[in-house]
Amino acid sequence: MRGLPGYYLRLMTLCRRWGCLSLEDARDIIQEAHLRLFTYEQSATVRDADSLLRRIVINLNINHFHRHQSARFAFEDIDRSDRRGMLIDPAAGPERTLAAEQQLYGVVDLLSAGSRRTCQMFIAQRGGYSYGEVASAFAVKERTVEKHVAAATSMLHDAERQGRTMRSTMRTSMANGVRRRRSRS
Repeated sequence: MRGLPGYYLRLMTLCRRWGCLSLEDARDIIQEAHLRLFTYEQSATVRDADSLLRRIVINLNINHFHRHQSARFAFEDIDRSDRRGMLIDPAAGPERTLAAEQQLYGVVDLLSAGSRRTCQMFIAQRGGYSYGEVASAFAVKERTVEKHVAAATSMLHDAERQGRTMRSTMRTSMANGVRRRRSRS
């Protein structure tokens, strides 16, 4: 690394300071930053290219970190988790299991009107994970998870107020569950 220009070494140091662990990733980030700077200079005038280049490198490092964090966790859909018995208490009797399954499908049906991410965060948090664990799994802040859970809770309360009680939702989700099981067979 001795024969490299000074500004390149400073950018490499900046990458390493912002958490880029491998030299290859740091080189890729710096190359991407130069490409973005070049593209931006095509359409606008840049007063301080060094500062802009440093900011681009920092932002790319942040994006790289979030992408790396979220790649470690792969969320499964509810049906696949349910088939492995992770969501329903295996010690419960068949009636209680069926009621819990119907209630879960009812909640998912209500929340499916909103964001899929909100539904996933709500189910994960209600499934026993802490806000911090859910936040690290989705690579977001805990406050974001709290907002998603609050939005999901608000959606459930609104549905309850509008007269769509959980029992009526359970009936429709039970019919959907029977259709799903028949289609799998």
